[in-house]
Amino acid sequence: MAKGLNRVMRPLAKGVALVVLGTAMQGMLPQSVSSSFSLIPAAHAEEEKKRETRRTPALREATYKRLAEAQELVDLKDYAGADQVLVELLERRGLNAYEIASAYNMRAFVSFSNEDYPGAIAAYEGVLSQSPEIPEALEQSALYSLGQLYFVQEDYTKAINYLNRWFEVTENPGPQPYMFLAQAYYQLEQYTKVPEIVQQAMDVAVARDQEIKENWWLLSRAAYYELEDWDNVVRILEVLVRDFPKKEYWIQLSGLYGQQERGKDQIAAIWTAYVQGMLDQEREILNVSGLLLQEEVPYFAALILSESMEAEIVERTSKNLQMLGQAYQLAQESDKAIPVYKEAAQKSDEGELFYRLAQLYLDKDQCKNAVEASDEAMKKGGIDDKLADLQLVKGMCQFELKEYAAAIESFNKGIRATEDESDLRSLRQWKRYVEGEKARDDELKRAAARG
Repeated sequence: MAKGLNRVMRPLAKGVALVVLGTAMQGMLPQSVSSSFSLIPAAHAEEEKKRETRRTPALREATYKRLAEAQELVDLKDYAGADQVLVELLERRGLNAYEIASAYNMRAFVSFSNEDYPGAIAAYEGVLSQSPEIPEALEQSALYSLGQLYFVQEDYTKAINYLNRWFEVTENPGPQPYMFLAQAYYQLEQYTKVPEIVQQAMDVAVARDQEIKENWWLLSRAAYYELEDWDNVVRILEVLVRDFPKKEYWIQLSGLYGQQERGKDQIAAIWTAYVQGMLDQEREILNVSGLLLQEEVPYFAALILSESMEAEIVERTSKNLQMLGQAYQLAQESDKAIPVYKEAAQKSDEGELFYRLAQLYLDKDQCKNAVEASDEAMKKGGIDDKLADLQLVKGMCQFELKEYAAAIESFNKGIRATEDESDLRSLRQWKRYVEGEKARDDELKRAAARG
């Protein structure tokens, strides 16, 4: 995988853990005890009526009063006082399973409120120790909460164990528990299991006419990324740019298209990000411009670069101006390329850009400017491998300016600067031709002087 894309995607993959966990923790333990005391969480009350098959002992009035007293202290956020009431209640002899489980359930809430997660875990284990003589909804709540708490404690194996136990006793679960389970498997690096579980969550959401959330796709993408299953990463990114269009998704999708050698799709993705105004960093503009040049679409590369320089997003450095000049030149916009190359050449420490500028001037029959650019190129140096060609350009322009002696001298310098047979042949041919023209011109001058 390309290093640049790797740097972008790996932090996002790691970030999925926090996003999905944050969603899973919404409505976690604090909802297990309402502001008015209830033995069965409201979220499970209706299901409890439908599923009640157990014979559970009754909650006696004395126990109810003590639980109500603890609830009042919880409402006042006097957690220490509430816990003391519950400890004393649990020390009583003769409590039935339902009463013990109810006390432990409230202790779990108190511990959680104090961020005492081990204490909350122990309390929920106390709830489960009274099964099967407790309502199923209470058991389900304890199982699910233990899955969450062990996740917080980074004991993902136990989190998965409790979640699977919860699935076994729960009818028609919603999509979020599946996402929670998928996240636990992701944390254990069991990536092959993650996409299938996420798909289950999505299927449930669709069946319930609920929204498929962005972070669900992100979790699957992260798993496929770790598995280096690029086809599926691309598939998910195509969904993300359609349903949750963001700059990072377009950039990642473009990069992966490039990795798969889908050049046109690569450009289409990054171009879409540009026209939507998402690309606002210099490196992003240079990247899309480079892709357009690579795919032989120089006009749009020049358009993007020039607009971005005017907006001061892209700095007018020699290197950036060189890219703009090249784009204009390839787009056959020589009149626009020349001033850009000139600015770039003046900012450069080497003569390469003046060499290119000399060639452009020659193509436009601006011979005086071409000679001057050639001299600047040689003055700045760094073009030894192009010196023969540069002398050829300079000599041709000097010939057009009827500076025959200077042209011949340029050709001679070029001949001394190279051993390339092709270059030598061109230089010698031009030298002979100019020597002939010089001889004829000299004869005409002598004839005119005699006349």
